Amino acid sequence: MANPFVDPEVEPTPDLVADALGPAVEGWDALMRELAEAGVEAPWRWFRDGGWLVKAANRVRTVAWIAVDGNATTCNFLFAERLRDAVATLPGLTPDLARTIREEPLRGKLFRVAFTVRTLADVDRLRPILKARIALR
Repeated sequence: MANPFVDPEVEPTPDLVADALGPAVEGWDALMRELAEAGVEAPWRWFRDGGWLVKAANRVRTVAWIAVDGNATTCNFLFAERLRDAVATLPGLTPDLARTIREEPLRGKLFRVAFTVRTLADVDRLRPILKARIALR
């Protein structure tokens, strides 16, 4: 899978996102609504090494990195290592997700919690992580 939005001259529009995602646009739309309701802005930004990505931010603080990846949306949350236990023990996480969080390797001083989003249920699964990313410092 790869980001279909790599042309720096063509910023993704809702129609282009819908065309790229097909039926999985339902998950994209739900994720964008969830971010807006949480007060998180989600503008597109161009990156030479990754194409167009959404840098979701709460004021100046990055909350998540979001991309269209083939026929799905990827949503990545980054946390400081010192927050690993707090994130892994959040209420509402599945045991598999909690185990993944505990085992995720560090990237520098951060660990990643990654989601593939295609449906409303996928957005429901990531909601506790989104809330934690906004609240935890």
